[in-house]
Amino acid sequence: MKTIITFTVIAFFSMNAIAQADLTSAFNSNKDGKYEEAVMYIEKAAQDPKATAKEKYWRYRGNIYLNVAKNPELLKKYPNALILSRDAYFKSMELDTHKDYLADEVRPALVEIQNITLEHAQNQYEAKSFCDAAENFIQAKEISDKFAVVDSGAIFNAAYCYDKCGNKEKAIAGYRKCGEIGYQVPNVYMYIADVQERDGKAEEAMKTLQDARVKFPKDPSLLRAEVNLYLTKEEYTKAEQLLKSLVDSDPKNETIWYVLGATLEKLGKKNEQEAAYKKALEINPNYYDALFNLGAMYFNDGLEKEKSCNDIPPKEQAKYNDCVAQSKVLFTNAVEVLERAYNLKSDERDIISGLKDAYYKVGNMDGYNKLKSQLNK
Repeated sequence: MKTIITFTVIAFFSMNAIAQADLTSAFNSNKDGKYEEAVMYIEKAAQDPKATAKEKYWRYRGNIYLNVAKNPELLKKYPNALILSRDAYFKSMELDTHKDYLADEVRPALVEIQNITLEHAQNQYEAKSFCDAAENFIQAKEISDKFAVVDSGAIFNAAYCYDKCGNKEKAIAGYRKCGEIGYQVPNVYMYIADVQERDGKAEEAMKTLQDARVKFPKDPSLLRAEVNLYLTKEEYTKAEQLLKSLVDSDPKNETIWYVLGATLEKLGKKNEQEAAYKKALEINPNYYDALFNLGAMYFNDGLEKEKSCNDIPPKEQAKYNDCVAQSKVLFTNAVEVLERAYNLKSDERDIISGLKDAYYKVGNMDGYNKLKSQLNK
């Protein structure tokens, strides 16, 4: 009996010694740059539960596979090396209860893995391998998770790539997560609605936008997106009714008045369009978008009036003069409104160009030349 016990103990120590030898060999091979040899030893050591119960086994494994991942030729033979390295470091963190190696070894290595992963994701995105890029963005995000860091950019990029590759379910889940953490809001709700609409779920898309507007009642893009769902379906009356019901319930919301004006423009209701823009400006005199659209409306109406003047026969000079005077009033109105918009955003090329043309129409050549010069800079 004693002999058997002695034999068993000897066998146990022999197996343990072999595993330790393999682990030491893996470490030394890695240190000497013999990475494939290091892989062989670390995988042999993996057969022993006593070895894999130790923190250093996983740290060594992470080091080895990270070096493999950074070697282009070896990476072809071990395409999962980066993931194997990452997961090994995760296990090392779990077993390193005293955090002896976290700051100096494990965390810097994981940051390096994350940077490599993001580089792969960017390359895959540029190559239009969107699903692969999404998976790498998720891998990078999971490293941040280990350090209680919310990588909002990686979450959004993954969702966007899933969207591009047609994985609607994962795209929506990612966009919703962005909404929960307040990243790219309120735009992510429009992305969700867009995916739902493309998937033939118009009612779900509408609800997504309506719920988002409760959170962001002043955001014009959400309101426009909801209205556009109706306009896309050529349900113009519904769009108009939606906006008019909203202004009835929230008459001091300049955004709703502005979007109503833009919608009425598409419906060709110019008088109501003008009134809606003016109402938005009554509430907020410095509402740039409303100023720009109202000024553009006056300018375009002036062009139409000017064109109609040219159709008047020469013998009807009085009628022609009256028509030209009306066009000048419209251009003057355009100048007055566009100047207010320009004072708010004097570096916007659209307003510079629009005001420049309006100055030309009213004969303000100093203003015209000044803005023309600004555009040419």
